[in-house]
Amino acid sequence: MTHHTVRRIIVSAIVLFHAFAHASIGVWAVADHDTWVVEPLWGLAMLGYFAAAFGILGVPLLRDRWKETIIVATCASILLLLVFVSDISMTGIIVDIAVLVMAIVWESQAIDEDVAFEDRAVAREMRHPHLHRFAWAASILFLLYAAAVVAIRPLYLRWGSTPDERTATLPGDDVTPDARYRVDHAITIHAPASAVWPWIAQLGQDRAGFYSYDWLERLVGDDIHNADRIHPEWQRRQPGDFVRATQPDYLGGRLGDAGWWVTDVVPGRAMVLRDWGAFVVDSIDDSTSRLIVRTRGSGEPSLVALLLGPINVFVFEPAHFIMQRGMLRGVRDRAERSMRS
Repeated sequence: MTHHTVRRIIVSAIVLFHAFAHASIGVWAVADHDTWVVEPLWGLAMLGYFAAAFGILGVPLLRDRWKETIIVATCASILLLLVFVSDISMTGIIVDIAVLVMAIVWESQAIDEDVAFEDRAVAREMRHPHLHRFAWAASILFLLYAAAVVAIRPLYLRWGSTPDERTATLPGDDVTPDARYRVDHAITIHAPASAVWPWIAQLGQDRAGFYSYDWLERLVGDDIHNADRIHPEWQRRQPGDFVRATQPDYLGGRLGDAGWWVTDVVPGRAMVLRDWGAFVVDSIDDSTSRLIVRTRGSGEPSLVALLLGPINVFVFEPAHFIMQRGMLRGVRDRAERSMRS
């Protein structure tokens, strides 16, 4: 490995970290502005930095245009920061310019020479061809995945909910009155609210499960088994109850008591879980109801949020949507089936 190669890897790592940081920046920007305005700038910035980092590493299709890509990404990022993320705009712009100068002014020639040298070496003999191809394919696939997340994130954060439901005041809203991070999921159930609420009341690993994909939960060691009937002994819920996410000995007990504390209960209508959100059953008519699950968070910029943002955007949010959508549909199917039996 040459000196130039080491420098190229370091530059790529810095640009890659900068790209991941934009996962949080996009979340902060979307919190206060219309997504259709923010999303294009966020996508250009974050995806541009990802593509530039992979291009610097020599990934085919990306390595010949990494300079143009990082310039476009920097322009989009600066505009995004100036218009939508005023709290940290100056710091972010300084970092944007520093990354651009480092890559284009200081390291550009060394990067291009090293990529050209590697191309010649590869043409002669690729020592690990399958490893190279796997790394290149993984880079392109991740870039496509990141693009998909940016494109459909607004849809899965508000899946099933109506504009009126997203702006309505619900139990639990007073916990974070100035919430900037919002997730609203909802579903129509052809059953009265009185037939839906019992399924919500018995949520929990040690009760009826979560009506989602319990085989996936058991696959990671969480002993969850979804109930298919109402259990009268599980119907009482009150503030101070603990809704278990896992069994006490999960992962050898290293997680302690994993779950959510019940902070508020409106019998027959709503249950609020700390750090998850509000489960609300609204009656539409005598035979139809709406089940709404709302999550709220402060969404304030912070160093911790900056570091954890990529995990939230690329891992937790999609996984949470898949499981919560499964839960909503599971409650719907059980409530409607109970009305037919």
